[in-house]
Amino acid sequence: MSVLKRKGRWVWVIGLLLVGGGLLAMSFWKAESSLRPPLPTVRVGSVTAEVRQSTFCWSDQGQGVCEDHGLPGADDLQLVPVKPGAEIDVTFHAEPSNFSFNQIVDGELVPSEQVVPDEPGVYLFETGGDWAQGDSRYVFGVKVEE
Repeated sequence: MSVLKRKGRWVWVIGLLLVGGGLLAMSFWKAESSLRPPLPTVRVGSVTAEVRQSTFCWSDQGQGVCEDHGLPGADDLQLVPVKPGAEIDVTFHAEPSNFSFNQIVDGELVPSEQVVPDEPGVYLFETGGDWAQGDSRYVFGVKVEE
């Protein structure tokens, strides 16, 4: 066998290994990303709040993962400026079988209406629900201006 034919075969072998490795990495990334619940969209008045993932248990295609997160402080979140009394609208990727909405007060969850308080200050909220794939909690914060 000539040297050129051997080199050609090695190029094919290396090419197949690279393609196979790339496909394997992509399937692993897809599996990892499907094991995290999608973030909801939270609109407070006319602005969109940055939402962070909190505690969840989620499963997909026979695999599952749980993560436990403590409640954040104001320094942990990107606060969006909002008007007093602004309504809070939470839109999930799919309708949850149950839903809760809480204000975080002194590190505790307090059931709350989906309306920003009238008093100026920083307010943190936690929301979430249950779906067929599991349960998930989300957090966000706002700053009510004078």
